[in-house]
Amino acid sequence: MKHLEIAVLIMLWAVTIWRVPSALRTVKQRALWVAFAALTLSMTLRLPGVMHGLDDRVGINNLSTLIKHWLGMIAAGAVLDFVVAIARPETGRRVRPRHYVALTAMALMAVLFQFVPRRQEVEDFFEANVGQTWATAYYLVFIVYLGIAMATASWLFWGSARLASARWLRIGVRLMGIGTGVGVVYTLVRAVYLICRLAEVTSAGADDTVDTATDLLKYLAIGFILVGSSIPAFGVAWRSIQDWRHLRALQPLWQDLTAATPDIVLKARLLRGPRLQLHRRVIEIRDAGLALAPYATSEVREAAAAAANAAGLSPEAVEPTAEGFWLRAAREAKAQGAPLVHEVAVPGAEGIVDLDFEAEVARLLQLARAYHSPEAAAFLASLRQEVMS
Repeated sequence: MKHLEIAVLIMLWAVTIWRVPSALRTVKQRALWVAFAALTLSMTLRLPGVMHGLDDRVGINNLSTLIKHWLGMIAAGAVLDFVVAIARPETGRRVRPRHYVALTAMALMAVLFQFVPRRQEVEDFFEANVGQTWATAYYLVFIVYLGIAMATASWLFWGSARLASARWLRIGVRLMGIGTGVGVVYTLVRAVYLICRLAEVTSAGADDTVDTATDLLKYLAIGFILVGSSIPAFGVAWRSIQDWRHLRALQPLWQDLTAATPDIVLKARLLRGPRLQLHRRVIEIRDAGLALAPYATSEVREAAAAAANAAGLSPEAVEPTAEGFWLRAAREAKAQGAPLVHEVAVPGAEGIVDLDFEAEVARLLQLARAYHSPEAAAFLASLRQEVMS
């Protein structure tokens, strides 16, 4: 169990440090960072060296226990603030009643702590005082607040997961909801056992077993929350990698089309992330295609469609493949000074915001493969031969 505790603590410190930059950027991420920072400090205070060092310096037995529980409440409240910012953003940054409830519970714990017998320093405050009236009251305040906060967070997490658009975000939010749900189970087990020990329904022989079981529940809850909160960040990183790959894959098509239609290229230099650059590349490829479309006759388009159908492609690949074929022909026609084909109407240019962007990128990747394929070269050669014959 000690090795598991150390492993969880190392992960908490790693995530807390890793999330510092995001905490500086947004209020919502700051709440999540506060949750991890408070939980990390609370877990650190469980280490005997840290616990005794603090208590000996201050001269108050087990003061570290009170601070540890306060930090746990801060962590639970911060998780609740985080999910409220996701599910109820209209509430803003105002101090809400839940914050006053947390402060009241912390103050009540401080008062009850004074009445708990603490004649000497003990490493396991729970086992040393379970069954004692004041200690039970102290623990129940902590457990009840924690349980309500975790139950509310679970409800909000699961509600938010249904509304999340990205799959990785839904998975992350649901895992955090599972983590807070396990936290609710932890509080219920602790609360029931505390009351049973106070009522002398159970004996002290079960203390170790319950303590071990609830610690495992606690580490499981922390694990789910850690993984769930990290998945969206890894999802963003994975999407950035995919966007870079798509940028590189579309680069030859973009260069070829914009060389024939240089006026459509935006002059402003764009230095932001790959998603925005990919948006820009998709727009410019679409605009170049619209500019070249009048150079493809109806006959060329029909021949391109026939060639694409003859290639034995899947139904969804036929249209972008045919477009790749006739775009290549249209580019060559413009380069050779061919006149515009006035009878061909320029396709309607719906805004990029009206598109399924991922589907459009996939379509352009298929178009790019067709445009540079040997089949496109053969199609172009057949058109030249028809002109010459």
